[in-house]
Amino acid sequence: MDARATPLTIPKTAELRRIQLRSRRLVTGDLMGQYRSAFRGTGLVFTDIREYQPGDDVKHIHWKATARTGKVFVKSYEEDRQLRVLVAVDMSASMRALNQRSGYMKALEFVATVGALTQRGNDLLGLSLFADKPLTYLNPKSGSKRTQQILASLMNEQGSYHSTDLAAALREISLTLRKPSIVFILSDFLCPTFDAELRTLSTIHDVVLVQIQSPLTEGEALGLVKFTDAETAEQVVVDTSSEMVRQKWNEALEAQRLRLRDTAQSCRADHIVISESVIRPLVRLMRERTRRTAR
Repeated sequence: MDARATPLTIPKTAELRRIQLRSRRLVTGDLMGQYRSAFRGTGLVFTDIREYQPGDDVKHIHWKATARTGKVFVKSYEEDRQLRVLVAVDMSASMRALNQRSGYMKALEFVATVGALTQRGNDLLGLSLFADKPLTYLNPKSGSKRTQQILASLMNEQGSYHSTDLAAALREISLTLRKPSIVFILSDFLCPTFDAELRTLSTIHDVVLVQIQSPLTEGEALGLVKFTDAETAEQVVVDTSSEMVRQKWNEALEAQRLRLRDTAQSCRADHIVISESVIRPLVRLMRERTRRTAR
């Protein structure tokens, strides 16, 4: 059996509609509440002015109103609850294998779920596609049309990209995305190191590494399988029915997960792994973030 990645067949419109409907059903009131608790607005918006009271910060004094009235007035602010969200998706060959449950399909479902959350919360959603170089970029905007445009961009990107340069993609996002945002990076992270770029991005933005793994990479017992590296074309025959092979394979997968988790922690980012369910890891992350905030 050849497990080589082949060009992806574009999901049919009916399949995309199914994914969107499923994502909308998942966005219940409870999930929306967890989303709002876990991800908060990063700025303040001016609302009004009022008379100065002891304890008010002098930097908020409204000097024009103070000079005009002879009384000291300060500016009032409230938290800007509208979130800016960017989903950055790896479009390299290893993510786009011809498999209904491939990394690409999981990424599409994840983006559709995030799109349903942002749409219901009237938040802004943007997109960055990357592979061996930055590809498509769409600034965060609100509305259902933006979500549709993002999903269409994911479906229509059909270039043949054999490798992943995540460091270059993160540099591009840092230069382009100026306002503090939530950035979900979806990839299998089979790429050179990117620690410095991730650390820079995380100083301004709230970053979540979404590590995607296809069931094909979970060591299924399929007998003798010829694997072709989707990004280097190197081939190797593996006996997946061997218990030792499956054990070593899973140990290697776990080691990669731990390395990426450590990288995320050292760069002040979050990390989740999507292997089967798209929603459960996201829910766990939101609950964990809510507990952290409550401490």
